[in-house]
Amino acid sequence: MIEWRWLSGWTDEELAPRLAAARSLSRNFEAASGEMTLEGGWNQVHSVSSLGREPPGPPVADGLFARAKGGLETFDFSDPRIVRWHFNADSPLHGRTVLLELKSLAQRLRFLCAVRVGDTREEHGETCSVYGFSFETLGRHIEEGREWFLLRKSHETGEVRFHIEAAWRPGKFPNLWSRVGFTLVGRRYQRAWHRLTHARLRALTLHHPELAGRPAEQGKVDHSGHELEGLGPVRFFAQRAPGRLKSQLEEEVEAVQRGHWLTPIGLGVMAGMRSMSAPALVSHRLAESPEPRTDPLSVALSKPWVPRVLEVLTLGELVGDKLPTTPARVKLVPMTGRIFMGAVAAATSVSGQTRKRRVLAAALGGLAAAASTWTFYSLRKMATTRFRVPSMAAAFAEDALVAAIASRLMPLVSNRPAEA
Repeated sequence: MIEWRWLSGWTDEELAPRLAAARSLSRNFEAASGEMTLEGGWNQVHSVSSLGREPPGPPVADGLFARAKGGLETFDFSDPRIVRWHFNADSPLHGRTVLLELKSLAQRLRFLCAVRVGDTREEHGETCSVYGFSFETLGRHIEEGREWFLLRKSHETGEVRFHIEAAWRPGKFPNLWSRVGFTLVGRRYQRAWHRLTHARLRALTLHHPELAGRPAEQGKVDHSGHELEGLGPVRFFAQRAPGRLKSQLEEEVEAVQRGHWLTPIGLGVMAGMRSMSAPALVSHRLAESPEPRTDPLSVALSKPWVPRVLEVLTLGELVGDKLPTTPARVKLVPMTGRIFMGAVAAATSVSGQTRKRRVLAAALGGLAAAASTWTFYSLRKMATTRFRVPSMAAAFAEDALVAAIASRLMPLVSNRPAEA
């Protein structure tokens, strides 16, 4: 499920039936934890902070570990200015369904999505104690993935640390503008939320122990989000650095699939400049991977001999481009070929994605190839006629630009097997 509203949220009377309906939803992804890797298309986030210390040994009653545990169970670690959790506190934590109210644009735009507590951990060993849970996205959530929240106490030192481990990728969006908006600012909101989560749990357990373990509001539906002072405004830092927002971050690692839709566009731009360069690049990357393919385009381009043939054709095109008898690239046949090559390369570059995303990638690649064809034809003509740049020099400059784009796209081109 996913809903959105502008300038207002949802009342308890509206949330209660939605929460009941969400209990029947299943996960919106199938991957197991071991399969949710960066190479498999999943973004990774890992962060650790120190909450403080309590007496050495196992967790003590009403100690720091116990208070932090209460803050986790009521989801009060989440800053309500970005994400507020709606749930029933009487239901068992394991398997508990929760509605997330995601807020953006100074809390004016709100989305309602469902998650479920998938697994819980409570371990008391000789050297440390661990408590936490994971939540998994359900139904038509704007993200797909799993996130772990874990407390760990060292029995030797008494130090309590808070860990967040997340694996996610974009999910379903109610419309095109929300997908574009998420692409532009979504990761900044995610980063701000993760930092505030560490800061908030630390403030909650150290300075507001009376609030830990009880919902902020109760009624037909319970809600997270006690009002806490001293956390400051929601900030969107351009750089990741520990120690800000009083979160005492000791470690923060983010590994994301950057340029997800820039890759098809970049391949289209390459095809508009040198038509065979884009499929040659993608074919080379596919042939390197030992993983089997299922979609016909990927199967064809991944055959060992195909990259060699395409490389020869690319070299031939580089020579032919500089011959005076070569027809202008903006004529119907050459331009159609460039658009086709851009679409093919773009579609196979996201071979691990759904068919809908491959079609969208092909459209982006084709459009980018058309725009690139006209743009670089015009630039080259202007350079040689208006600025008197030698034709051969302009051609080699364009070759160098194609090589530079290829070097940047090489690590981003997917070599994952296609999904069924």
